[in-house]
Amino acid sequence: MSSNFQRVSEMNAAFDNKKGDPSAIDWARIQSQCKSIGHEFGELMIALGAQKEQVKDLIKAIDAVQFGGEVNIDQVRDSLCDVHVFGYGAHHLMGIDADRDMNDVVDGVMTRFIKSEDDRLATVAKHASSGVTDVYFVGEFPTMVMKSASDQPDAPKGKFLKSASYREPVFYTL
Repeated sequence: MSSNFQRVSEMNAAFDNKKGDPSAIDWARIQSQCKSIGHEFGELMIALGAQKEQVKDLIKAIDAVQFGGEVNIDQVRDSLCDVHVFGYGAHHLMGIDADRDMNDVVDGVMTRFIKSEDDRLATVAKHASSGVTDVYFVGEFPTMVMKSASDQPDAPKGKFLKSASYREPVFYTL
């Protein structure tokens, strides 16, 4: 069985996020990716019952963070691992299998892709019903994606549009 890291790496490859080169790290790309951790943290706080307006302010502050200082690769690696440690620790404290949950989340994310011609037609129809008709496709089945070709309602140019077969993660019953 693949590790969580291997599954997420495969998912990133399917999204056309190329594996980086440790001898030439694209720090702007990493900084952007790490800001997304802040967004997910905000979702977690709301799920735990935090006040939405406070969390929105927190996310705005994260989005406003500017980078320009020196990067410390060892601290970056340590901090990213600490994010995993605390997340897995929270799963442990709840008595919930984090590996199973991660598999369920990755399985759900993978449903964003268009898997067949029928799925492609259903995806076009789904988004057309909300006014998104100027689209283009990238890749091949079963990891084809549909993107917005221009600014449209809730679909700015370049936005990845979820397939008609998309589903939220389905977690095991507690």
